[in-house]
Amino acid sequence: MKARLFTLLLLLPVLFASGQRPQRCDVPLPDHIFKQKQRSVTLQPTEELRLQVAIAIASKNCLSVMQVKSLADQFIDDYSRLEFAKAAWHNTVDQENYYFVYDAFAYFSTVFMLHDYVQTMDSRPVDYLPPYEPPLSLNFPALDYPAFENYRGPSNCNYPIREDDFLRLAAQISANNAEQNRLLLLTQMAQNNCLSVAQAMKLSSMLKSEPNRLTFFRTALSTIYDLGNLPFGAQMFAHIPNKAAYNEMISRPTPAPQPIGPVPCFVSDEEFSQITNSIKKESFNSTKVTLTKQILRSKQCFTTRQVKEMVKLFSFDDSRLEIAKYAWDYTIDRDNYYQVADVFTFSSSKESLMKFLEGK
Repeated sequence: MKARLFTLLLLLPVLFASGQRPQRCDVPLPDHIFKQKQRSVTLQPTEELRLQVAIAIASKNCLSVMQVKSLADQFIDDYSRLEFAKAAWHNTVDQENYYFVYDAFAYFSTVFMLHDYVQTMDSRPVDYLPPYEPPLSLNFPALDYPAFENYRGPSNCNYPIREDDFLRLAAQISANNAEQNRLLLLTQMAQNNCLSVAQAMKLSSMLKSEPNRLTFFRTALSTIYDLGNLPFGAQMFAHIPNKAAYNEMISRPTPAPQPIGPVPCFVSDEEFSQITNSIKKESFNSTKVTLTKQILRSKQCFTTRQVKEMVKLFSFDDSRLEIAKYAWDYTIDRDNYYQVADVFTFSSSKESLMKFLEGK
């Protein structure tokens, strides 16, 4: 794929003109912070949520090209990668190297679409910034929101997220109608950003359930800037027991953030079903092999049973053997890997896999 893309790039006009471009970022996220944010993408149960979280990260952080590519690798579908890559371009530090992101794609068609998009953006005037207008549906309730600008009291973070970034992220989350998905996205937004009490109140208003609002505030408490304004948040609760629970919560000292432990490595049955359906849609064997390897690299947490099912998607033993060997590095229960040999038609293929395993 890389060799063909290199040839393709030689045939295309020079991707990035020598003229200046709009540049909003100078330094990408530190690696340890980026890995935390990348993990928040990986943990999402569906492709749609992964895309929403990844775009939210790209819209409010400066990223390097390799960080953009690493996030793009988290998607199963090329069109999800395309939407993310378009969104990430604007805050990429080294935009002149954006062609490296092409390696994340399985199809030439999406590479061409990204190429055309970047060329269009590259021809914009120097002072161009993508316009942003909050959707009409983003209406927060009329409440007594506290101001934080002159706040001098206790705080859990340095300074609240900028209002335009706040509105952009809130708008993206509001596009998701499922309550539990919203709660998940709002919780992650609170974990990754410093919020004012007013911002936390507005975000909690996007949840219909008051118990869910309480859950959100419990998470947001550790990243609230103006802790002295927390009593204003009681306005978010109409029911006396919930309001009492909120007031009790904010009266207790805020616990220090705990270090994040290792995340269990697995691919859920629902996500695996999406993966196999994506592979089945491919007509050409070579494309199917490329896509499968890309998925294996991005997820890295398959069981032997799942690997067997993926190998069965191929008609010929040579492709099955190629995938079976490739998937070894991304399998979590390797003690059972000998079972993959059961899917082969010819004994020579089984022997080849067993010899491969003996060398591991």
